[in-house]
Amino acid sequence: MNYSYDNFLKILKETKGLHNSLNEILKYDFIYHSNKIEGSNFNIETLKMLIEKNIVIGGHYLDDVHETINSFYVFDLVIDSLGKELTLDMIKKWHKCLMYRTRLYDMGLAGVFKQYQNKIIGANFDTLNPLEVEDRLKDMINSYNSLSDITIEDLANFHLKFERIHPFQDGNGRIGRFIYLKQLLENKLPLKYMNSETSKAYKSALSQNKDDEIEPLLAYINNQKDFIEENKNMFEFNN
Repeated sequence: MNYSYDNFLKILKETKGLHNSLNEILKYDFIYHSNKIEGSNFNIETLKMLIEKNIVIGGHYLDDVHETINSFYVFDLVIDSLGKELTLDMIKKWHKCLMYRTRLYDMGLAGVFKQYQNKIIGANFDTLNPLEVEDRLKDMINSYNSLSDITIEDLANFHLKFERIHPFQDGNGRIGRFIYLKQLLENKLPLKYMNSETSKAYKSALSQNKDDEIEPLLAYINNQKDFIEENKNMFEFNN
């Protein structure tokens, strides 16, 4: 890596809440792409109008508006969680925040693990008894937290398993990618995250993986741009 990850993290944390800052640029880019993968109709311009001026432009489902706004709060929670051990309660809190004021929230299912077996294009789900979901996630998290020298292969494996378990009624993709973002930053790995322009390849990579074979997903990740490399002028002031 041709940059200082420590400098990046320092500026990322220090510029929280500042307009046109490194923190804001990452926040908009990550949220735009992650939500677009799930079918959000917001583009960067309408996203900024929503968040900065509270104006909705274009046709949007009400849940899309709420989930988009809520994603900005979850992003802050993710950055604030850096250095803290990943837990089930943390994941539930993020999901509840993401789903605030949506139909799922009104149904009392936000932050509640529930096996969802309906098929989504490009995704494979494990067939689990709903009572097994929490235990599977605990095993995954405990195994992850016990690792040392975590690699991108470890993160791809975790992400694949999380998406296969599909623990929530809705919002699994977004939450899975928020977890992935936390893991990338904490382990100082190149910030290569899922891009909406390559969403078909991403979903195809998830659907091709069987029996914990992570190669398709790993190849997809490695082919994405490194946000830090692309924006190092925002924190490498001496170069």
